Amino acid sequence: MKHLFSILFVVLFATSMLAQTGLTCEDPIPVDKSYVGTVNAGDELWYTASTWDLPMHVYFSPDIPDSKRSPEVMIDFTCNEGNYNHDQKLDSVINILSTMGLELPAEFLCDKVVRDGKVEWDLSIDERYRDQLTEYGLTHNIQAFVKVYFPDGGEIRLTPDPTFQDCMANSHYAMLSDTIDIAANDSSTMIVLPYSEWKDEEVRFVWMGEEPARVWVAEDECHFTPVNASVFVRAKYDLDNVTNKVLTPADMKSAIDNWIGAGIFYGKVLSAAPGKLVVERIPLGEIQGGATLLKHGESVRLQANDSRVFCFPKTWKSTEFLANTQYLMAMHVANTPDFQPGDANVLTVYPFTKENGKRKLQLTSGDISNLGTSATDDYLYVRFTCNTATTLTPQRWNVSSCVDKTVLITSGVPIALSSSSSKIVYRMLYADWKDYDFTAAWNNTTTLSAYVASYCDFVTTATDLLTTIVLNRRRPSYKVTSSVVGTWATSVQSDGFIFVRFVTTENGQATFTSSKPAEEDPLLPDPVYTTINDTLCFGETYDWEGTTYTETGKYEKTFTAANGADSIVTLNLLVLPEVKPVITDVTIDYGQTYDWNGKTYTQSATDTITLQDAMGCDYLAILKLTVMDKPVSPCVLASIELKAGDQLTLNLDSAFTIYRINYAEFAAQDRILTWTGATDLHTFVAETCTFAVAPYNKHVHVYVPVPAQGETLWTVDQWADLATFVDEDGYLYLRFLTEKEGVLTVE
Repeated sequence: MKHLFSILFVVLFATSMLAQTGLTCEDPIPVDKSYVGTVNAGDELWYTASTWDLPMHVYFSPDIPDSKRSPEVMIDFTCNEGNYNHDQKLDSVINILSTMGLELPAEFLCDKVVRDGKVEWDLSIDERYRDQLTEYGLTHNIQAFVKVYFPDGGEIRLTPDPTFQDCMANSHYAMLSDTIDIAANDSSTMIVLPYSEWKDEEVRFVWMGEEPARVWVAEDECHFTPVNASVFVRAKYDLDNVTNKVLTPADMKSAIDNWIGAGIFYGKVLSAAPGKLVVERIPLGEIQGGATLLKHGESVRLQANDSRVFCFPKTWKSTEFLANTQYLMAMHVANTPDFQPGDANVLTVYPFTKENGKRKLQLTSGDISNLGTSATDDYLYVRFTCNTATTLTPQRWNVSSCVDKTVLITSGVPIALSSSSSKIVYRMLYADWKDYDFTAAWNNTTTLSAYVASYCDFVTTATDLLTTIVLNRRRPSYKVTSSVVGTWATSVQSDGFIFVRFVTTENGQATFTSSKPAEEDPLLPDPVYTTINDTLCFGETYDWEGTTYTETGKYEKTFTAANGADSIVTLNLLVLPEVKPVITDVTIDYGQTYDWNGKTYTQSATDTITLQDAMGCDYLAILKLTVMDKPVSPCVLASIELKAGDQLTLNLDSAFTIYRINYAEFAAQDRILTWTGATDLHTFVAETCTFAVAPYNKHVHVYVPVPAQGETLWTVDQWADLATFVDEDGYLYLRFLTEKEGVLTVE
């Protein structure tokens, strides 16, 4: 957390400095490209800049070599502390900082370093945190205010990175639901593709134009050339009015993990004709099985051992589930609504922890993201077990980055470790371990070292570790007493966790087991359970205690027994099916065939036949086959079609332009080429678009000069000689060379 605060200071302090004013926030010192200035002892100055100036490196050198007093810093997005005139971008950044545990306004101290015997207060950016903040949206152009108090005089030096600022200033920043106008053959317009805005969404590129388009995406170079040979090009997408490209959250996560761009990618769009590129958000799909959707901030009433299935979007961020009960409670998570607690398709079970007489469950965005990789649609499906009725409220949880990027240690649950596990940081919720002994156990003969610290960004050689536990063959387990755990209390950060790293050379399992006794439900008699099994024909109804049922399911109701205990009655109801149609939805490439129920298909089609299932019941089988259009070749994309009747104005530069002619159209009759230029026009005809303007080029099959201010006849017989050189798209390719400008007419 300390490092994140330091980096946030750099981010915002670096977004703020220049000039000779600065005595108040109404008249701050602005900073854009760079800044070097001198301040007097005791000065309190205001600075401001745009977040486009990131990243920066900041140094403050005091006049007093043995200075021990750090500059004091206050950061905010407004001149009036804590009062924000919200707009969309500002809200986004404040919310992002909040999820990282960084609340504004904030106050910090700088870190003291010594370089070459000289004292400096250093705020240089650690690359990991700079990239993380860029990923989280601090690429927005937002003004920031920083107030700095300097106990000792000295020199301030600021060095921003101008490259990113230049790229942003000359690009279109593509937000969701955005439409971007693209000119024909425009290779210069840059588009900024912000991971921070898209990372939790499914995004679709849609192209609207008369000609196909190609979207080129580069990693960290906004001035890249949109060609296959460019070292910066990461991906390219071919689009037309039918084919769109969908980017999923998993694609986004893969991109930010593997690309250099730190959350910002650059795009260019090429098309032979003008059009529009639309960036769309794809809405969530249909909830399956009649599950009830949970929403942040909205409470639901749960019955004792409620049989209902709930769901929430797999794109949820860190979430806290609060239950108004003191009794034991758990949440069962599955990837389908058709499950029971204990089923094989249950992904995991989370127990609620007890706090102040109530129960809560906290899931980080990493927890939810990991569960989401197993989801079969856009939702995670859950059931809650609790033997008494309660109210449940899910709400957004402002988890710190230390919590979000670490793994929770649960008492008694083994942790699989290997030689690479030293890269993983684990966390222990201090409230669950304080006041109790716990045992650390290791099931391997090699040495395992467990390092315990108060913050997540620590190294195993740090001098401020809380404790180090060494386990090996001679001591496979070790008891950490409650008195030792108690000494950690003053080191617990605001998020309430202690952090652990493990180092070993071999695979094994470590287990931390607390001596905390198992909780028991207070003063509640054991429930009485009754089961009813019944079967219905399709179309019939089942009436039970005022409720009518028409679908197969396991239904529960809770009553009160004579002794005050819960009487839990379970109805297992089976409704025999009609069989639903089976739809086969298939897309194949151009030129492929598809076999289905004894028939072979070569074109897009919808077909329906009647089949029987294993029980002899009729059902409809429906085929929806889509055959993709024939892809456009690179030569067609790189050339301009020449038609009979066209007039071309040509000059020396025209030698770089490639034209194509439809052979079937041109070969049908004699053609006359009329030229108005003062010098001869040299015409080269080839079978491909990649050829040089030279008669001896291996691809050139016809070289035809058109005399100055004259004409040339191409006969049907001459066309027939070129039939074998026509490409698979039916085209021949032409280039023209002339010294003097003129007009070519094709008739």
